[in-house]
Amino acid sequence: MKKFLSLLVMSVILFSGNFSQAQNTTTIPLNPSVKHGKLSNGMTYYVMHNEEPKDRASLYFVQNVGAILEEDAQNGLAHFLEHMAFNGLKNFPGKNMLNYLEKNGIKFGRDINAYTAQDETVYNISNLPTGNDNLMDSALLVLHDWSGGLLLEADEIESERGVIHEEWRTRRNARFRINSQTSPVMYNHSQYAKRDVIGDLNVIDNFEHKQLRDYYHKWYRPDNQAVVVVGDFDVEKIEAKVKALFSKIPMPKNAAERVYYQVEDSKEPQYVLAKDKEAKSVSINWIFRKPAYTTRDENYMRESLVQGMFNTMLNNRLKELMQNPECPAVGMQVGNFGMCRTKEANYIGISPKENKEIEAFETFMTEFARVQRFGFTESELERVKTSFLRSYESYLQGKDKISNEDWAKTFQKHYLSANPAPSVEWEVEFGQKTIPSITLMEVNSMLKNYGNVNNSVFALSGPDKEEIKYPTKEELFASLKKVMTSNIEAYADETGDAPLVADELTDKKFVSESVVKGTDAKLYTLENGAKVVVLPTDYSKDEILFNAYSFGGSSLLEREDLESGDVATMLAQISGVGEFNAIQLRKKLTGKIASVSPSLGSYTEAFSGSASPKDFETMLQLLYQYFEHPRFDENVFQAQMGAIKNNLQNAKADNGKALKDTIGQMLANHHERALMFNDEFVSNIDFAKAKKIYLDRFKDASDFTFLFVGNIDEEKHLPLIRKYIGSISSESRKEKWVDRKVRMAEGKSQNIFEREMQVPKSTVYLSLNNEMDYNLETRMYARVVAELLSKRYMETIREQEGGTYGVSVRPSISKRPYENVGISINFDCAPEKQERLRGLVYQEIDAIVKTINETDLEEIKKNYIKNRAEAEKENSFWLSVIQGSLMNNEPITNTEDYNNLVKSISPKKVKEFAKKLFKKYDSVEVVMNPKKS
Repeated sequence: MKKFLSLLVMSVILFSGNFSQAQNTTTIPLNPSVKHGKLSNGMTYYVMHNEEPKDRASLYFVQNVGAILEEDAQNGLAHFLEHMAFNGLKNFPGKNMLNYLEKNGIKFGRDINAYTAQDETVYNISNLPTGNDNLMDSALLVLHDWSGGLLLEADEIESERGVIHEEWRTRRNARFRINSQTSPVMYNHSQYAKRDVIGDLNVIDNFEHKQLRDYYHKWYRPDNQAVVVVGDFDVEKIEAKVKALFSKIPMPKNAAERVYYQVEDSKEPQYVLAKDKEAKSVSINWIFRKPAYTTRDENYMRESLVQGMFNTMLNNRLKELMQNPECPAVGMQVGNFGMCRTKEANYIGISPKENKEIEAFETFMTEFARVQRFGFTESELERVKTSFLRSYESYLQGKDKISNEDWAKTFQKHYLSANPAPSVEWEVEFGQKTIPSITLMEVNSMLKNYGNVNNSVFALSGPDKEEIKYPTKEELFASLKKVMTSNIEAYADETGDAPLVADELTDKKFVSESVVKGTDAKLYTLENGAKVVVLPTDYSKDEILFNAYSFGGSSLLEREDLESGDVATMLAQISGVGEFNAIQLRKKLTGKIASVSPSLGSYTEAFSGSASPKDFETMLQLLYQYFEHPRFDENVFQAQMGAIKNNLQNAKADNGKALKDTIGQMLANHHERALMFNDEFVSNIDFAKAKKIYLDRFKDASDFTFLFVGNIDEEKHLPLIRKYIGSISSESRKEKWVDRKVRMAEGKSQNIFEREMQVPKSTVYLSLNNEMDYNLETRMYARVVAELLSKRYMETIREQEGGTYGVSVRPSISKRPYENVGISINFDCAPEKQERLRGLVYQEIDAIVKTINETDLEEIKKNYIKNRAEAEKENSFWLSVIQGSLMNNEPITNTEDYNNLVKSISPKKVKEFAKKLFKKYDSVEVVMNPKKS
């Protein structure tokens, strides 16, 4: 769970930036559970005991420096330096740091990582086992070396150039290029417009080593750094270790001042239009700059709540407008975000239908003007207050489930920007006393944040196509004037008083009861034939998770119905349930923490959901209505179809979609049931068919199994299950899925094609597939092979060749429609390197059949045991395990047996499995290259 205020305040990052401010202060009391101080050398520390998860700790090393402090000749080197922190430290030369941590089950990428932003660089070691003092000491020593012990050896620097060059290539997509066009205006030509973190390719490829070392020695120092350690340990002991180890780091003499760059206000409205041939859609953003908060006190927290209420209430109105198929926009919203340390902003965001830009802008501004003239209603305010208060209640209930990671990030923000980091109890008490006192006048006053038009920016972006007539600044202001002088009626807040379920239901009976072997879960059968699995846990006080499934899915649909089947559950979800349309349902559920979603897969129809124990009945009521009284609103459906059609208009220029479609067709050997999202797909969607398909797939309780895991009070919740699930109609169907023979072609299939690109890049995708028995051992060995290959590709293709930013290796193990194992491999690279790198991919596959790196294998095994211990404390793990056991008719493996199976994995067994997997496999190879000019 994230800190609560961050959930309430709608903050959307539209551009690269940092959410904090220079030299902030806060008067909000720091969580008393955290040991916090500043060492004699200027370094700050936070140490706190937390048991989520138990026996684990998260260590963050936070640097208050980033790309903004680079000189022109260093553009990109803050990020380059972050990479070098994993390529040789004083006490861990070479790859010793990663090797040591991975031997202890701590995985690079998942548990060990870092990021660089304009104003900060943050390193982390997460999910560290706390039972081993030597391991904790070594992890702290890594953080110590990240402060001032980077070796920055010449050969390692040269080796990393290629990796970062390829990261530059991978990240330079249409969105990045559009941001590069808008940033100079957005940031008013300040230093923030000149530093995009990834940097200048000419600098990356050619900088002198001294430039990197100069940046490092100038800015990596104790007064710019904080150590954050949160986890299940003795706080006094860890605090003493932090003080002893980190106080020894010297503070350089005559250290340069850490400067904070300003973004100057504009004296008149600014306008920028950014176009890109690969952009997918048109956007109109109107950004209103304002100074960042300098004091984070109770007034700041109150205003944040008020701003969050304003955003929520206006966004709810905008959602209502978009239910109309005639609405010229497919997306509209307001929000606020931090531009940089010294500037914040409120924004208006509009996604118009193509060539409906002016109409969409006028639609938004009409609703905005309605709020200006009439304000919000008391009923709107009361609903949002109820919702916020209920969220605080849930936050307090779940305080013991706030993870080490979330607390560490909270203290990171406290250090960087003086963001409040109080205890949960203090924050909840503040919210509960503040929210009732917030007035409608306060919420309406948030319009002031959109008042300084002279210090605002119109940022328009979209496809570079002649047929799109982007509005000019003058046209936008003319439209604004038109709206402001038009007749506008007050908003009518329509709500319904009917009960969510009007049917008269009675308690039904369980006709049988048994135990799910390997767990404490009970399996019940109701009078209507519905099967119900219940597992009470105490992992999270405010959580009950729910799934339901029945076999059949879209495999039972004829080919001509597939497109309509694909949108059937979407239609039901956007229409509401029973007597409530989607808008009325949202209002009805105010203050409830309960959700249910239907889904139609290839071989199953399913539901998923969650609820607070307090709102368990509401979740069951929604489930009952989705079965017995689903709603199908053709107007809302047509509005959604308008958005879908709009998204299609620029699909032909989307290289990512072209690649995805090609892969999908190749994996299915161009089977007629392999759908592509295109004009034909959309034209085949039929409202009546979608409705009919939903009504057929989501009926008959006797063919469904319902699973509940979480803080279940059997005395209170079982009668509710009997009442609602027991009242769902049954037809005693026993459906089975159908194998439609969708398969990869036998042998090797290849498709190499070209696309026009702004930045030349080849994308390579490989999939290798073989029939193998579906069981736990197969799943485990397939994962092992994939991870061993991933480690080899990291060493060869990324590090030795400098050929790519990263190689993704993913296993897939399927039970249906036939038992098989697949390994997919994909990466981006320079076009001239793709052929050689593809060869290296196959070389490593050949090698793994002959030789297994035993060190890598032991690291993987330790990581599996560690991950299992962490997963067993989550409701989601048990929900997945029990459902998998029932669906696949296989036993549940207990912890001891699982760990013994992991320990039994040997190089010999892995080689035997790899030989079987890679013997006479079927494969698909897809390569997307840039079109030659």
